[in-house]
Amino acid sequence: MGSSTAYPVFRTDDLAEAYRRARLLCGRMKPLDAEMWLCAQAHTVEEARRLAVLLPTGLFQPSYDWDRDVWFVGTELPGGDRELAAELPLTVDAYAAPGPVEQALLRALGRGAATMLWYGDWPAVPGIPSASRTSTNQRVELDVNEEHSDGRHTVYVHFGYADEVGAAHLAAAIGGSVLGPGQLGR
Repeated sequence: MGSSTAYPVFRTDDLAEAYRRARLLCGRMKPLDAEMWLCAQAHTVEEARRLAVLLPTGLFQPSYDWDRDVWFVGTELPGGDRELAAELPLTVDAYAAPGPVEQALLRALGRGAATMLWYGDWPAVPGIPSASRTSTNQRVELDVNEEHSDGRHTVYVHFGYADEVGAAHLAAAIGGSVLGPGQLGR
């Protein structure tokens, strides 16, 4: 999928509430893809092992050494705790069917950051520019454990191009508001 314009529409310290609002937005979309994208960081051996069980086909890479070109599939993480600890922190990228994996990922996380992306098609609403365009790059994003002075979990709405009117409409539907300008999305 290509890049998108993302608008933050809800931010809180309450992870359950951020997740609830993200799922409310997902309920407004017509799903386009049977899979969602998940990305998470593991800072401890225990977190890495929990994420590997949850995402056995996920690709794990040392988080801060992108030039090192080392990847592990979840089922093939180093077996010994000492060897695994030497690779930390790890970032895992995976696609999975929405549903139980979402709550399981939130339970598996420790202090590491995570992102969930759900792909869909925003509803057609008269007067909102995105309603008349293609559904490319329309999605809901939940970022977990971010560094923000006013909350650590942020919900974003994505469009294939700038659409602050559409973002404001979707934000209002979940009791949020557009919290900043559109930015390059994932």
